[in-house]
Amino acid sequence: MAAKHIIVGTAGHVDHGKTALIRALTGIETDRHPEERERGMSIDLGFAHLTLPSGVVAGIVDVPGHERFVHNMLAGASEVDMVLFVVAADEGVMPQTIEHLQILQLLNAKRGIIVITKRDLVDEDWLDLVKEDVAEKVKGTFLEGAPMVAVSSVTGEGLDELLKLMDAVAQEVPPKDTTRPFRLPIDDAFVKAGFGTIVRGAIFSGIVHVGDEVEVMPKGISTRVRSLHTYGKPVEVAVAGQRAAMNLSGIEREIVERGDVVVQPGTMVATDRVDVRLKLLPETAFHPSISVTSLRHGSPIRFHIGTAERIGRIFFFDRDEIELGEETFAEVRLEEPIACAWGDLFVIRTYSPMVTIGGGQVVEPVPPQRKRRRVAPEIQRLERKGKSQGDYALALLAESEKGLSSSEVAKRLFVSTEQARQILDELVSAGLAIPLDNQTIVHSDFVNRLRNEVIAQLQRYHAERPLRRGMPKEQLRVAVGAPAEIFEQLLQLFAQTGEVVLDREAVRLPSHEVQLSEEHQVWAQRMEQRVKASGFSPPEIDELLSEFPDREQASDLLALLVEQGKLVKVAEFIFHPSVIEQAKQVARQLCEQSGSFTASQFREAINTTRKYAIPLLEFLDQIGVTVRHGDVRTLRK
Repeated sequence: MAAKHIIVGTAGHVDHGKTALIRALTGIETDRHPEERERGMSIDLGFAHLTLPSGVVAGIVDVPGHERFVHNMLAGASEVDMVLFVVAADEGVMPQTIEHLQILQLLNAKRGIIVITKRDLVDEDWLDLVKEDVAEKVKGTFLEGAPMVAVSSVTGEGLDELLKLMDAVAQEVPPKDTTRPFRLPIDDAFVKAGFGTIVRGAIFSGIVHVGDEVEVMPKGISTRVRSLHTYGKPVEVAVAGQRAAMNLSGIEREIVERGDVVVQPGTMVATDRVDVRLKLLPETAFHPSISVTSLRHGSPIRFHIGTAERIGRIFFFDRDEIELGEETFAEVRLEEPIACAWGDLFVIRTYSPMVTIGGGQVVEPVPPQRKRRRVAPEIQRLERKGKSQGDYALALLAESEKGLSSSEVAKRLFVSTEQARQILDELVSAGLAIPLDNQTIVHSDFVNRLRNEVIAQLQRYHAERPLRRGMPKEQLRVAVGAPAEIFEQLLQLFAQTGEVVLDREAVRLPSHEVQLSEEHQVWAQRMEQRVKASGFSPPEIDELLSEFPDREQASDLLALLVEQGKLVKVAEFIFHPSVIEQAKQVARQLCEQSGSFTASQFREAINTTRKYAIPLLEFLDQIGVTVRHGDVRTLRK
């Protein structure tokens, strides 16, 4: 049985002993940069790993505590399963202790252990005071009631107990989702001599193999996994829950950076605008030394999602500002694109000074272009989208009259195509969506509305044009405002349910039949007689129609006679069928005499002008009687 893998992250104020704790637990030095070792302070992410007593493998992310490097802390905290919340016994709760706690709360952290470090520097009475203060500060957060242990990275006191606690909490971590597409947010990228570009990160979901094609988002760069390492060892496959290093083929180091995401190709969107559900932290969440006010419409912000940090501005739909502790929907516009999906968590910090102020969830990774933001319907739409994956898919269908494919829904939700199909199938089963084919699903409300409009348009058309067999498809589509991409499929659906009849390029109601009135019967006889009498010098269509009192009805009657084969349309002329038969016979006779004939010979044989002879000859070519060879024609064999 494969070992279980989890990601453990540290959190806490600067110089509270996070890095020393990880070194004591794992024997690995996570301060990688000379500057970090010189200053005795982590400024970037550090990485280690540890096998717990039960065999669970923990990848450990050591985050910096200094307020200037909180953006690095955010990159490391985005995907942790367990938090080691570190508070130094000799200092207690400090500003970044509180800020890290609020960040973890915003990122929906669920489990953690409170670790009181530097146990060897204080007596029991002081330690008890620190424990009480920490317990008070974490009330109302995911750490309320969490196990607490005091340790010394110098003497080793408490480390065995901490390992046992970590092992116990690790059992509570649910299995990682390997059914969703592969996704690795990059938190580190470097070049290794002889190998090329290496990227590292915690695998958020899915499985990746050596040789797999992958895509670096939001840049849209296609590449291949040349090799894989997990915790310093080469492997052929890496799964969700592991930290992995990937050697990417054919990519320069300068192209990739922290904040990019390596994904299964075609499974994620790139966007520079997102709709979000935002909640600001309450005033009580901030350390007394930090002063924070409300956030105004259009304010510049620092937007953190996954391992990415972007500068942007925030815009509200229903207010000019949001107060601390309030929640609302907003649109975030970024200076550079990100890769994200529905449900992704984010944190925002004020632009300057940099203070974590709130966070929330992405409810629409690809918002529509808006002329105005401050409209109530936008709030209602986003409310629906934020409820669940099914509600999001249904709301997306309501916005897309062209329908959606399961692959489109899968990309927005970052699920597999099979999972998206299951979500859509549930909507179909509930009567909320209708499949047009194996690919396209449309909202049932749209189909029902269009069905009613089609029927109403056909009723009007039949009443106004009773001599027409049916309404031309394109004319009907324009009249009801239906998307061209799916209109034919919609008509097929309506035909299957018996609501319309498709008659070649026309559409009619089942009840519609063309019936000539006595007046129209007289008109039809006049038309046939007039055209037959004209022989090989027939009238043009406009000329023929001008002989009747109602041109539109005469036009419909003429079209009907042509459809019934009682008259024949040749270019802009109308011939009688008997004349067409005579033309065929003349062509045959000319070929019997000489094997072929010219246009002039044909014109002389039927005693007419080129005006009529040439269109007739081209018509005979079209219906397969003759074949043109330069200036002569022969019978088609």
